[in-house]
Amino acid sequence: MGIVLRMVDGAAGQLTAQQERQGWAAVHGGGSGRQLGGRSGFRVGTPSTVLTASSTTWTLGACSAMLDPGASLHQGMYGWSSDANVTGSVTAADATYDRKDIVYIQVNDSSAGDGSGALTAPVLYLAGTASATPTAPTLPARSFLVGTISVPKLNGGSPTVSLNPARYVAAGAPHPVDLTDRDALVKYDMLTVQRRDVAGRPLETWDGSEWVRFSRSYAKALGQGVLNSIPAVNPNLGPVWVPFPDGRFTVAPVVTITSDQSRVIVVAADVSIYGFNLYATNVTTSDSGAGVFRWSAEQMSASSATG
Repeated sequence: MGIVLRMVDGAAGQLTAQQERQGWAAVHGGGSGRQLGGRSGFRVGTPSTVLTASSTTWTLGACSAMLDPGASLHQGMYGWSSDANVTGSVTAADATYDRKDIVYIQVNDSSAGDGSGALTAPVLYLAGTASATPTAPTLPARSFLVGTISVPKLNGGSPTVSLNPARYVAAGAPHPVDLTDRDALVKYDMLTVQRRDVAGRPLETWDGSEWVRFSRSYAKALGQGVLNSIPAVNPNLGPVWVPFPDGRFTVAPVVTITSDQSRVIVVAADVSIYGFNLYATNVTTSDSGAGVFRWSAEQMSASSATG
């Protein structure tokens, strides 16, 4: 296709749709690994309820997305939107097993040489196979997953919907991602993401060797608990398991722990990404009395507790 230069007064001819897509390639956020394409996703702010389903019907409400079918190097991204509900039938539930179905948008552009023989972008539905361990069907070529519908077996309740969390952002904007999405990105120096699966929604940037958070620490947790009185004749308590919030840490953090009882020394041991064991010792010849212990845990980078 060669060089495309947009917005030049007096230029001969009109840009084709393909040239328009190429001309806008520089505004798309990186991380897809496609220099003239981008990372497909709904518009930021699209509600999770835009896709719903009953036992008989699925409905996609008005929404918009940017889509890269990836059928060729130069194809680029397509703007897609619907200003009205799109509906379809849900396959009847299986009598024995649950099932996972998908709703998706398929870009068909034979003018770009994708071999589809069409110039459409319909919203489609594909039922999965009922199974004791159901999995969603494979996404067809040139398609963007709208969401997954989990269909329980007959008389097993109502279907539930999981909207695809992918969101499109322009160049320079942080990508909203969870850990799996982040690790699937094609990394480059200064690629920035925002973790929707971590409390506080922290920003992370790729520094050429690892992910670094924009805050002083990569991850942190705080907590406290009650220590019962520790008798002088039985001075040791533990182990007592103290859990961390689920998914907070990727390596065992550094734990700092204190007690408000002067007679008691508290220690954190067996630290993992899931929590630690608390041990307490009465260092005097008198009962300690009840007290409070407080702890903090900190991880400084994606791969190191100390940074």
